[in-house]
Amino acid sequence: MRWGALLGLVLSVGAAAAPAAPRGMNVPSNDWGPGEEQRVAVVVGSDEGLPGETPLEYAEADARRFHQLLLHAGKVAPEHAFLVTEGGADGVRLALARARELLARARPKRPGALVFYVSAHADAEALHLAGTRLPLAELKQLLADMPATLRLALVDACRTPVITRAKGGTPSAAEVAVRLEAPSEVEGTVLLMAASDGEPAQEWASLRGALFTHHVLGGLRGLADVNEDGAVTLAELYSHAWRHTLASSTQSGAGAQHPSFDIHLSGWGEWVLARPEGLGASLVLGEDVEGSLWVADHEQELVAEIRKARGTSTRLAVRPGRYRVVRPDGMFAEAADVLLGWRAERVLTRSDFLRVPGQRARLRGGAPLALRPWEASVGYAVSSGSLQGLGAAHFGEVGLRHRWSRTVVRARLGLTRAGMERESFSLSQTELQVALGGGLSFPAGPVELTAGAEARATWVWQSLRRVDEEQAGRIFGVGEAGRWGIIPGLGPFVAATYPLAERLQLGLEGAAGVTRAPRYDGKAELQPSVQLRAAVHWAL
Repeated sequence: MRWGALLGLVLSVGAAAAPAAPRGMNVPSNDWGPGEEQRVAVVVGSDEGLPGETPLEYAEADARRFHQLLLHAGKVAPEHAFLVTEGGADGVRLALARARELLARARPKRPGALVFYVSAHADAEALHLAGTRLPLAELKQLLADMPATLRLALVDACRTPVITRAKGGTPSAAEVAVRLEAPSEVEGTVLLMAASDGEPAQEWASLRGALFTHHVLGGLRGLADVNEDGAVTLAELYSHAWRHTLASSTQSGAGAQHPSFDIHLSGWGEWVLARPEGLGASLVLGEDVEGSLWVADHEQELVAEIRKARGTSTRLAVRPGRYRVVRPDGMFAEAADVLLGWRAERVLTRSDFLRVPGQRARLRGGAPLALRPWEASVGYAVSSGSLQGLGAAHFGEVGLRHRWSRTVVRARLGLTRAGMERESFSLSQTELQVALGGGLSFPAGPVELTAGAEARATWVWQSLRRVDEEQAGRIFGVGEAGRWGIIPGLGPFVAATYPLAERLQLGLEGAAGVTRAPRYDGKAELQPSVQLRAAVHWAL
Protein backbone atom coordinates (compact mmCIF):
# COMPACT_ATOMS: atom_id res chain seq x y z
CA MET A 1 0.00 0.00 0.00
CA ARG A 2 1.10 3.56 -0.61
CA TRP A 3 0.50 6.79 1.21
CA GLY A 4 0.14 9.89 -0.89
CA ALA A 5 -1.93 12.79 0.33
CA LEU A 6 -1.47 11.98 4.02
CA LEU A 7 1.60 14.08 4.31
CA GLY A 8 -0.42 17.21 4.16
CA LEU A 9 -2.59 15.67 6.83
CA VAL A 10 -2.41 18.43 9.29
CA LEU A 11 -3.92 21.63 8.03
CA SER A 12 -7.41 22.83 7.21
CA VAL A 13 -11.07 22.73 8.06
CA GLY A 14 -14.12 21.20 9.53
CA ALA A 15 -15.62 18.08 11.18
CA ALA A 16 -18.95 16.50 10.41
CA ALA A 17 -21.65 15.91 12.99
CA ALA A 18 -20.90 12.98 15.25
CA PRO A 19 -22.73 9.70 14.60
CA ALA A 20 -23.65 7.25 17.34
CA ALA A 21 -20.75 5.45 19.00
CA PRO A 22 -19.77 2.24 17.20
CA ARG A 23 -18.54 -0.91 18.89
CA GLY A 24 -14.84 -0.96 19.71
CA MET A 25 -14.43 2.68 20.80
CA ASN A 26 -14.22 3.92 24.37
CA VAL A 27 -16.07 7.25 24.64
CA PRO A 28 -14.56 9.92 26.92
CA SER A 29 -16.59 12.18 29.13
CA ASN A 30 -16.80 15.90 28.44
CA ASP A 31 -14.96 17.41 31.41
CA TRP A 32 -11.20 17.98 31.66
CA GLY A 33 -9.32 17.48 34.88
CA PRO A 34 -6.98 20.13 36.28
CA GLY A 35 -3.65 20.70 34.54
CA GLU A 36 -1.62 23.24 32.62
CA GLU A 37 -2.19 21.65 29.24
CA GLN A 38 -5.23 19.73 28.08
CA ARG A 39 -4.39 16.65 26.05
CA VAL A 40 -6.66 14.44 24.02
CA ALA A 41 -5.66 11.36 22.08
CA VAL A 42 -7.25 9.42 19.22
CA VAL A 43 -5.61 6.02 18.70
CA VAL A 44 -6.67 3.93 15.71
CA GLY A 45 -5.75 0.35 14.86
CA SER A 46 -7.32 -1.89 12.24
CA ASP A 47 -6.04 -5.33 11.24
CA GLU A 48 -8.68 -5.64 8.54
CA GLY A 49 -8.36 -3.55 5.41
CA LEU A 50 -10.54 -3.74 2.31
CA PRO A 51 -11.94 -7.05 1.02
CA GLY A 52 -9.14 -9.02 -0.63
CA GLU A 53 -6.33 -7.40 1.38
CA THR A 54 -4.23 -9.65 3.60
CA PRO A 55 -5.07 -8.72 7.19
CA LEU A 56 -2.37 -7.15 9.31
CA GLU A 57 -1.42 -9.17 12.38
CA TYR A 58 -0.57 -6.57 15.00
CA ALA A 59 -2.13 -3.19 14.09
CA GLU A 60 -4.86 -3.39 16.72
CA ALA A 61 -2.48 -4.78 19.36
CA ASP A 62 -0.04 -1.93 18.67
CA ALA A 63 -2.85 0.60 19.02
CA ARG A 64 -3.85 -0.84 22.39
CA ARG A 65 -0.26 -0.72 23.63
CA PHE A 66 0.16 2.89 22.48
CA HIS A 67 -3.15 3.83 24.10
CA GLN A 68 -2.09 2.33 27.44
CA LEU A 69 1.25 4.15 27.41
CA LEU A 70 -0.48 7.48 26.80
CA LEU A 71 -2.73 6.87 29.80
CA HIS A 72 0.12 6.11 32.19
CA ALA A 73 3.05 8.14 30.86
CA GLY A 74 1.61 10.59 28.33
CA LYS A 75 -0.44 12.82 30.64
CA VAL A 76 -3.69 11.83 28.93
CA ALA A 77 -6.64 11.19 31.23
CA PRO A 78 -8.52 7.91 30.59
CA GLU A 79 -11.71 9.79 29.73
CA HIS A 80 -9.83 11.80 27.09
CA ALA A 81 -8.14 8.91 25.29
CA PHE A 82 -10.18 7.40 22.42
CA LEU A 83 -9.24 3.90 21.28
CA VAL A 84 -10.78 2.88 17.94
CA THR A 85 -10.27 -0.74 16.88
CA GLU A 86 -13.72 -1.36 15.37
CA GLY A 87 -16.35 0.68 13.60
CA GLY A 88 -14.31 1.50 10.50
CA ALA A 89 -14.21 5.04 9.11
CA ASP A 90 -17.27 6.15 11.10
CA GLY A 91 -15.52 5.16 14.32
CA VAL A 92 -12.59 7.45 13.52
CA ARG A 93 -14.92 10.31 12.51
CA LEU A 94 -16.79 10.01 15.79
CA ALA A 95 -13.62 9.91 17.88
CA LEU A 96 -12.19 12.99 16.14
CA ALA A 97 -15.50 14.85 16.56
CA ARG A 98 -15.51 14.13 20.29
CA ALA A 99 -11.85 15.14 20.55
CA ARG A 100 -12.61 18.43 18.82
CA GLU A 101 -15.44 19.14 21.30
CA LEU A 102 -13.14 18.55 24.26
CA LEU A 103 -10.35 20.73 22.90
CA ALA A 104 -12.77 23.54 22.02
CA ARG A 105 -14.26 23.49 25.51
CA ALA A 106 -10.83 23.68 27.16
CA ARG A 107 -9.22 26.24 24.84
CA PRO A 108 -10.49 29.45 26.54
CA LYS A 109 -8.78 28.37 29.77
CA ARG A 110 -5.52 26.73 28.65
CA PRO A 111 -3.69 25.39 25.60
CA GLY A 112 -4.51 21.97 24.25
CA ALA A 113 -2.69 19.24 22.36
CA LEU A 114 -3.90 16.42 20.13
CA VAL A 115 -2.06 13.12 19.76
CA PHE A 116 -3.25 11.02 16.80
CA TYR A 117 -1.93 7.51 16.08
CA VAL A 118 -2.96 5.15 13.32
CA SER A 119 -1.82 1.67 12.31
CA ALA A 120 -3.69 0.29 9.30
CA HIS A 121 -3.74 -0.50 5.59
CA ALA A 122 -3.89 2.46 3.21
CA ASP A 123 -3.44 3.60 -0.38
CA ALA A 124 -2.71 6.96 -1.96
CA GLU A 125 -6.27 8.13 -1.42
CA ALA A 126 -7.61 6.65 1.82
CA LEU A 127 -7.16 4.63 4.99
CA HIS A 128 -8.58 1.11 4.79
CA LEU A 129 -10.42 0.43 8.04
CA ALA A 130 -12.44 -2.75 8.61
CA GLY A 131 -13.81 -2.84 5.07
CA THR A 132 -14.37 0.92 4.79
CA ARG A 133 -12.39 3.80 3.31
CA LEU A 134 -11.59 7.04 5.10
CA PRO A 135 -10.43 9.57 2.46
CA LEU A 136 -7.15 11.21 3.37
CA ALA A 137 -8.42 14.61 2.25
CA GLU A 138 -11.26 14.34 4.78
CA LEU A 139 -8.89 13.16 7.50
CA LYS A 140 -6.59 16.08 6.71
CA GLN A 141 -9.43 18.52 7.29
CA LEU A 142 -10.59 16.84 10.48
CA LEU A 143 -7.14 17.00 12.04
CA ALA A 144 -6.38 20.51 10.85
CA ASP A 145 -9.63 21.81 12.31
CA MET A 146 -8.68 20.72 15.82
CA PRO A 147 -8.56 23.75 18.15
CA ALA A 148 -5.19 22.68 19.59
CA THR A 149 -1.92 24.53 19.92
CA LEU A 150 -0.02 21.39 18.98
CA ARG A 151 -0.99 18.39 16.86
CA LEU A 152 1.16 15.28 16.84
CA ALA A 153 0.36 12.52 14.36
CA LEU A 154 2.17 9.18 14.24
CA VAL A 155 1.50 7.03 11.20
CA ASP A 156 2.50 3.37 11.01
CA ALA A 157 1.08 2.20 7.69
CA CYS A 158 2.07 -0.27 5.03
CA ARG A 159 4.09 2.39 3.20
CA THR A 160 4.67 6.11 3.53
CA PRO A 161 5.96 8.41 0.79
CA VAL A 162 8.82 10.88 0.73
CA ILE A 163 7.55 14.43 1.12
CA THR A 164 8.90 17.91 0.80
CA ARG A 165 9.11 18.89 4.41
CA ALA A 166 8.67 22.38 5.75
CA LYS A 167 12.07 22.08 7.37
CA GLY A 168 14.73 19.98 5.67
CA GLY A 169 14.96 17.90 2.54
CA THR A 170 14.34 14.24 1.84
CA PRO A 171 15.44 11.40 4.13
CA SER A 172 18.93 10.07 3.67
CA ALA A 173 20.92 7.14 5.01
CA ALA A 174 22.44 9.41 7.64
CA GLU A 175 20.40 10.44 10.63
CA VAL A 176 18.74 13.84 10.32
CA ALA A 177 19.43 16.12 13.25
CA VAL A 178 16.01 17.58 14.03
CA ARG A 179 14.68 19.44 17.02
CA LEU A 180 11.00 18.84 17.61
CA GLU A 181 10.65 21.40 20.37
CA ALA A 182 7.42 22.98 21.44
CA PRO A 183 6.29 24.42 24.77
CA SER A 184 2.72 25.60 25.36
CA GLU A 185 3.54 28.82 23.42
CA VAL A 186 4.19 26.93 20.20
CA GLU A 187 1.51 26.25 17.61
CA GLY A 188 1.89 23.80 14.80
CA THR A 189 1.98 20.22 13.65
CA VAL A 190 4.43 17.34 13.81
CA LEU A 191 3.96 14.22 11.70
CA LEU A 192 6.15 11.17 12.34
CA MET A 193 5.94 8.38 9.78
CA ALA A 194 7.09 4.78 9.92
CA ALA A 195 8.87 4.67 6.57
CA SER A 196 9.94 6.59 3.49
CA ASP A 197 8.85 6.31 -0.13
CA GLY A 198 8.57 2.75 -1.39
CA GLU A 199 9.60 1.18 1.91
CA PRO A 200 7.43 -1.34 3.76
CA ALA A 201 6.46 -0.49 7.31
CA GLN A 202 7.52 -3.87 8.65
CA GLU A 203 5.66 -6.12 11.08
CA TRP A 204 7.83 -8.62 12.96
CA ALA A 205 6.47 -11.84 14.43
CA SER A 206 9.30 -11.86 16.98
CA LEU A 207 8.16 -8.45 18.25
CA ARG A 208 4.45 -9.22 18.01
CA GLY A 209 4.09 -5.80 16.45
CA ALA A 210 5.23 -3.27 13.88
CA LEU A 211 8.94 -2.38 13.95
CA PHE A 212 8.48 1.40 14.08
CA THR A 213 5.77 1.30 16.74
CA HIS A 214 7.87 -1.11 18.82
CA HIS A 215 10.70 1.40 19.01
CA VAL A 216 8.31 4.31 19.61
CA LEU A 217 6.86 2.44 22.60
CA GLY A 218 10.33 1.64 23.91
CA GLY A 219 11.28 5.29 23.59
CA LEU A 220 8.21 6.37 25.56
CA ARG A 221 9.18 3.92 28.30
CA GLY A 222 12.36 5.89 28.85
CA LEU A 223 14.81 4.39 26.35
CA ALA A 224 14.68 7.67 24.41
CA ASP A 225 15.46 9.79 27.49
CA VAL A 226 19.03 10.58 26.50
CA ASN A 227 19.66 13.31 29.07
CA GLU A 228 18.03 11.22 31.85
CA ASP A 229 15.83 14.04 33.08
CA GLY A 230 12.76 11.82 33.42
CA ALA A 231 11.02 13.32 30.38
CA VAL A 232 10.82 12.12 26.76
CA THR A 233 10.58 15.01 24.29
CA LEU A 234 9.55 14.81 20.65
CA ALA A 235 13.15 15.32 19.57
CA GLU A 236 14.34 12.44 21.74
CA LEU A 237 11.52 10.18 20.58
CA TYR A 238 12.12 10.74 16.88
CA SER A 239 15.89 10.32 17.22
CA HIS A 240 15.46 7.04 19.13
CA ALA A 241 12.83 5.63 16.77
CA TRP A 242 14.85 6.62 13.68
CA ARG A 243 18.10 5.03 14.83
CA HIS A 244 16.66 1.79 16.11
CA THR A 245 14.11 1.24 13.34
CA LEU A 246 16.81 1.68 10.69
CA ALA A 247 19.35 -0.46 12.54
CA SER A 248 16.86 -3.30 13.10
CA SER A 249 15.45 -3.22 9.56
CA THR A 250 18.86 -3.53 7.91
CA GLN A 251 19.25 -6.90 9.66
CA SER A 252 15.80 -8.22 8.74
CA GLY A 253 16.34 -9.13 5.09
CA ALA A 254 13.20 -7.16 4.14
CA GLY A 255 15.07 -3.97 3.30
CA ALA A 256 15.88 -0.79 5.17
CA GLN A 257 13.09 1.25 6.77
CA HIS A 258 13.73 4.98 7.27
CA PRO A 259 11.21 6.79 9.50
CA SER A 260 10.49 10.31 8.23
CA PHE A 261 8.89 13.50 9.52
CA ASP A 262 6.91 16.57 8.53
CA ILE A 263 7.11 19.66 10.76
CA HIS A 264 5.12 22.90 10.76
CA LEU A 265 6.00 24.68 14.02
CA SER A 266 6.68 28.14 15.32
CA GLY A 267 7.98 28.97 18.78
CA TRP A 268 10.74 27.80 21.10
CA GLY A 269 11.48 25.32 23.86
CA GLU A 270 10.72 21.61 24.27
CA TRP A 271 7.40 19.79 24.36
CA VAL A 272 7.39 16.75 26.62
CA LEU A 273 5.39 13.86 25.23
CA ALA A 274 5.85 11.38 28.09
CA ARG A 275 7.11 11.06 31.64
CA PRO A 276 7.94 7.36 32.00
CA GLU A 277 7.77 7.38 35.81
CA GLY A 278 3.98 7.49 35.42
CA LEU A 279 4.07 3.80 34.55
CA GLY A 280 4.72 3.06 38.22
CA ALA A 281 7.95 1.02 38.35
CA SER A 282 11.47 0.96 36.89
CA LEU A 283 13.83 -1.74 35.71
CA VAL A 284 17.48 -0.64 35.53
CA LEU A 285 20.17 -2.58 33.68
CA GLY A 286 23.41 -2.02 35.57
CA GLU A 287 26.75 -0.94 34.14
CA ASP A 288 28.15 -4.48 33.93
CA VAL A 289 25.24 -5.74 31.80
CA GLU A 290 25.88 -5.64 28.06
CA GLY A 291 24.61 -7.03 24.77
CA SER A 292 21.19 -7.44 23.20
CA LEU A 293 18.50 -8.03 25.82
CA TRP A 294 14.78 -8.75 25.67
CA VAL A 295 12.29 -7.75 28.34
CA ALA A 296 8.97 -9.62 28.43
CA ASP A 297 5.95 -9.37 30.73
CA HIS A 298 4.20 -12.18 32.62
CA GLU A 299 2.27 -13.14 29.48
CA GLN A 300 5.57 -13.45 27.60
CA GLU A 301 4.74 -10.47 25.39
CA LEU A 302 7.80 -8.46 24.45
CA VAL A 303 7.98 -5.12 26.25
CA ALA A 304 11.29 -3.81 24.91
CA GLU A 305 14.41 -4.82 23.06
CA ILE A 306 17.53 -3.15 24.44
CA ARG A 307 20.99 -3.03 22.92
CA LYS A 308 23.27 -1.99 25.73
CA ALA A 309 26.97 -1.21 25.98
CA ARG A 310 29.04 -1.96 29.06
CA GLY A 311 29.82 0.94 31.38
CA THR A 312 26.43 2.67 31.23
CA SER A 313 23.12 1.99 32.92
CA THR A 314 19.76 1.88 31.11
CA ARG A 315 16.40 2.61 32.71
CA LEU A 316 13.13 1.14 31.42
CA ALA A 317 9.80 2.22 32.89
CA VAL A 318 7.20 -0.54 33.24
CA ARG A 319 3.92 -1.21 34.96
CA PRO A 320 4.25 -3.01 38.31
CA GLY A 321 4.29 -6.75 37.77
CA ARG A 322 6.41 -9.76 36.84
CA TYR A 323 9.02 -9.51 34.06
CA ARG A 324 11.73 -11.63 32.50
CA VAL A 325 14.97 -10.20 31.10
CA VAL A 326 16.77 -12.47 28.64
CA ARG A 327 20.20 -12.17 27.04
CA PRO A 328 20.40 -14.82 24.28
CA ASP A 329 23.70 -16.63 23.91
CA GLY A 330 23.51 -19.30 21.22
CA MET A 331 21.76 -22.44 22.48
CA PHE A 332 21.75 -20.96 25.97
CA ALA A 333 20.59 -17.72 27.51
CA GLU A 334 21.14 -15.62 30.59
CA ALA A 335 17.83 -14.84 32.21
CA ALA A 336 16.53 -13.00 35.26
CA ASP A 337 13.01 -12.83 36.68
CA VAL A 338 11.94 -9.55 38.27
CA LEU A 339 8.85 -8.83 40.37
CA LEU A 340 8.14 -5.12 40.81
CA GLY A 341 5.68 -3.50 43.20
CA TRP A 342 4.30 0.03 42.98
CA ARG A 343 7.03 2.71 42.85
CA ALA A 344 9.65 -0.03 42.98
CA GLU A 345 13.01 0.13 41.24
CA ARG A 346 15.12 -2.94 40.54
CA VAL A 347 18.75 -2.73 39.41
CA LEU A 348 19.93 -5.83 37.56
CA THR A 349 23.60 -6.77 37.47
CA ARG A 350 25.32 -9.73 35.82
CA SER A 351 25.17 -11.66 39.08
CA ASP A 352 21.34 -11.61 38.94
CA PHE A 353 21.23 -13.60 35.69
CA LEU A 354 21.01 -17.38 35.60
CA ARG A 355 22.45 -19.35 32.69
CA VAL A 356 19.76 -21.69 31.41
CA PRO A 357 18.95 -23.55 28.18
CA GLY A 358 17.48 -21.20 25.60
CA GLN A 359 14.18 -23.09 25.56
CA ARG A 360 13.68 -22.46 29.27
CA ALA A 361 14.18 -18.73 28.84
CA ARG A 362 11.84 -18.47 25.86
CA LEU A 363 9.68 -15.38 25.61
CA ARG A 364 6.72 -16.97 23.86
CA GLY A 365 5.35 -20.26 22.67
CA GLY A 366 3.53 -21.23 25.85
CA ALA A 367 2.99 -20.16 29.41
CA PRO A 368 5.92 -18.66 31.32
CA LEU A 369 8.40 -20.84 33.19
CA ALA A 370 9.80 -19.93 36.58
CA LEU A 371 13.56 -19.55 36.82
CA ARG A 372 13.29 -19.92 40.60
CA PRO A 373 10.43 -22.41 40.97
CA TRP A 374 10.84 -23.10 44.72
CA GLU A 375 9.60 -20.83 47.50
CA ALA A 376 9.80 -21.34 51.26
CA SER A 377 7.42 -19.60 53.64
CA VAL A 378 6.86 -18.99 57.32
CA GLY A 379 3.72 -17.49 58.76
CA TYR A 380 0.70 -17.47 61.02
CA ALA A 381 -2.78 -18.97 60.58
CA VAL A 382 -6.00 -18.78 62.56
CA SER A 383 -8.56 -21.55 62.16
CA SER A 384 -12.12 -22.17 63.32
CA GLY A 385 -10.74 -25.00 65.46
CA SER A 386 -11.29 -28.74 65.66
CA LEU A 387 -13.08 -29.03 69.03
CA GLN A 388 -16.08 -27.07 70.24
CA GLY A 389 -15.34 -24.97 73.29
CA LEU A 390 -11.65 -24.44 72.55
CA GLY A 391 -12.29 -21.45 70.30
CA ALA A 392 -10.09 -20.44 67.39
CA ALA A 393 -6.83 -22.32 66.83
CA HIS A 394 -3.68 -20.24 66.26
CA PHE A 395 -1.04 -21.99 64.15
CA GLY A 396 2.59 -21.26 63.47
CA GLU A 397 3.35 -22.60 59.99
CA VAL A 398 6.16 -23.34 57.56
CA GLY A 399 5.63 -24.20 53.92
CA LEU A 400 7.17 -25.06 50.59
CA ARG A 401 5.81 -24.18 47.15
CA HIS A 402 6.80 -25.21 43.64
CA ARG A 403 5.70 -23.64 40.36
CA TRP A 404 5.36 -25.15 36.88
CA SER A 405 4.30 -22.42 34.50
CA ARG A 406 1.00 -21.21 36.04
CA THR A 407 0.49 -24.37 38.08
CA VAL A 408 1.40 -24.21 41.77
CA VAL A 409 1.73 -27.14 44.17
CA ARG A 410 2.49 -26.71 47.84
CA ALA A 411 2.86 -28.33 51.25
CA ARG A 412 2.34 -26.78 54.69
CA LEU A 413 3.11 -27.87 58.24
CA GLY A 414 1.45 -26.10 61.18
CA LEU A 415 1.56 -26.49 64.97
CA THR A 416 -0.73 -25.17 67.66
CA ARG A 417 -1.46 -25.70 71.36
CA ALA A 418 -4.72 -24.87 73.08
CA GLY A 419 -6.39 -25.44 76.42
CA MET A 420 -9.76 -25.46 78.19
CA GLU A 421 -10.45 -24.90 81.91
CA ARG A 422 -13.67 -26.09 83.55
CA GLU A 423 -14.72 -26.58 87.17
CA SER A 424 -14.17 -30.31 87.11
CA PHE A 425 -11.34 -30.77 84.61
CA SER A 426 -8.51 -29.11 82.66
CA LEU A 427 -7.85 -30.03 78.99
CA SER A 428 -4.73 -29.29 76.94
CA GLN A 429 -4.58 -30.05 73.23
CA THR A 430 -1.74 -30.14 70.69
CA GLU A 431 -2.43 -30.16 66.96
CA LEU A 432 -0.01 -30.86 64.11
CA GLN A 433 -1.54 -30.09 60.72
CA VAL A 434 -0.19 -31.22 57.35
CA ALA A 435 -1.74 -29.82 54.15
CA LEU A 436 -1.11 -30.65 50.50
CA GLY A 437 -2.66 -28.65 47.71
CA GLY A 438 -2.35 -27.04 44.34
CA GLY A 439 -3.90 -24.47 42.05
CA LEU A 440 -3.44 -21.99 39.23
CA SER A 441 -1.80 -18.55 39.53
CA PHE A 442 -3.14 -15.40 37.87
CA PRO A 443 -0.84 -12.35 37.82
CA ALA A 444 -2.61 -9.01 38.31
CA GLY A 445 0.10 -6.37 38.13
CA PRO A 446 2.41 -6.79 41.12
CA VAL A 447 -0.17 -8.99 42.87
CA GLU A 448 -0.30 -12.71 42.10
CA LEU A 449 -3.56 -14.49 42.80
CA THR A 450 -3.70 -18.27 43.27
CA ALA A 451 -6.90 -20.30 43.42
CA GLY A 452 -6.98 -24.00 44.17
CA ALA A 453 -7.82 -26.71 46.69
CA GLU A 454 -6.00 -28.55 49.44
CA ALA A 455 -6.40 -31.64 51.59
CA ARG A 456 -5.55 -31.43 55.30
CA ALA A 457 -4.83 -33.98 58.00
CA THR A 458 -4.65 -32.78 61.61
CA TRP A 459 -3.11 -35.02 64.27
CA VAL A 460 -4.70 -34.12 67.63
CA TRP A 461 -3.39 -35.18 71.06
CA GLN A 462 -5.34 -34.33 74.23
CA SER A 463 -4.33 -34.51 77.88
CA LEU A 464 -7.13 -34.39 80.45
CA ARG A 465 -6.58 -33.65 84.17
CA ARG A 466 -9.46 -34.03 86.61
CA VAL A 467 -9.80 -31.71 89.58
CA ASP A 468 -10.56 -34.63 91.90
CA GLU A 469 -7.48 -36.78 91.25
CA GLU A 470 -8.42 -39.33 93.93
CA GLN A 471 -11.82 -39.92 92.40
CA ALA A 472 -10.30 -40.06 88.94
CA GLY A 473 -7.82 -42.67 90.14
CA ARG A 474 -10.61 -44.87 91.51
CA ILE A 475 -12.51 -44.63 88.23
CA PHE A 476 -9.74 -44.73 85.65
CA GLY A 477 -6.92 -46.43 87.50
CA VAL A 478 -3.70 -44.43 87.82
CA GLY A 479 -5.03 -41.44 85.93
CA GLU A 480 -6.79 -40.11 82.89
CA ALA A 481 -5.35 -41.56 79.67
CA GLY A 482 -4.29 -39.26 76.89
CA ARG A 483 -6.36 -39.32 73.73
CA TRP A 484 -5.39 -38.80 70.14
CA GLY A 485 -6.87 -38.93 66.66
CA ILE A 486 -6.58 -37.71 63.09
CA ILE A 487 -9.07 -35.19 61.69
CA PRO A 488 -9.19 -35.04 57.87
CA GLY A 489 -10.35 -31.99 55.93
CA LEU A 490 -10.78 -30.77 52.36
CA GLY A 491 -11.63 -27.44 50.76
CA PRO A 492 -10.76 -24.60 48.36
CA PHE A 493 -8.40 -21.67 48.99
CA VAL A 494 -7.62 -18.27 47.48
CA ALA A 495 -4.22 -16.63 48.06
CA ALA A 496 -2.62 -13.33 47.09
CA THR A 497 1.07 -12.35 47.23
CA TYR A 498 2.70 -8.95 46.88
CA PRO A 499 6.46 -8.22 46.55
CA LEU A 500 8.13 -6.58 49.54
CA ALA A 501 11.66 -6.83 48.15
CA GLU A 502 13.55 -8.86 45.58
CA ARG A 503 12.64 -12.53 46.17
CA LEU A 504 10.60 -11.61 49.29
CA GLN A 505 6.81 -11.54 49.17
CA LEU A 506 3.93 -11.07 51.57
CA GLY A 507 1.12 -13.61 51.26
CA LEU A 508 -2.48 -13.47 52.48
CA GLU A 509 -4.86 -16.40 52.15
CA GLY A 510 -8.35 -17.54 52.94
CA ALA A 511 -9.49 -21.18 52.94
CA ALA A 512 -12.80 -22.91 53.56
CA GLY A 513 -13.89 -26.52 53.65
CA VAL A 514 -15.20 -29.33 55.80
CA THR A 515 -13.56 -31.51 58.47
CA ARG A 516 -14.59 -34.83 59.97
CA ALA A 517 -14.34 -33.92 63.66
CA PRO A 518 -15.08 -36.09 66.76
CA ARG A 519 -17.91 -35.33 69.17
CA TYR A 520 -18.01 -35.74 72.96
CA ASP A 521 -19.86 -39.04 72.60
CA GLY A 522 -17.04 -40.51 70.50
CA LYS A 523 -18.85 -40.26 67.17
CA ALA A 524 -17.67 -38.06 64.26
CA GLU A 525 -19.52 -35.49 62.19
CA LEU A 526 -18.77 -33.14 59.28
CA GLN A 527 -18.16 -29.56 60.37
CA PRO A 528 -17.43 -26.39 58.36
CA SER A 529 -13.88 -25.10 58.59
CA VAL A 530 -12.49 -21.62 57.90
CA GLN A 531 -8.82 -20.58 57.95
CA LEU A 532 -7.02 -17.28 57.42
CA ARG A 533 -3.26 -17.10 56.91
CA ALA A 534 -0.48 -14.52 56.60
CA ALA A 535 3.04 -15.49 55.59
CA VAL A 536 6.25 -14.24 54.05
CA HIS A 537 7.64 -16.14 51.05
CA TRP A 538 11.27 -16.37 49.97
CA ALA A 539 12.23 -17.49 46.45
CA LEU A 540 15.01 -20.06 46.69
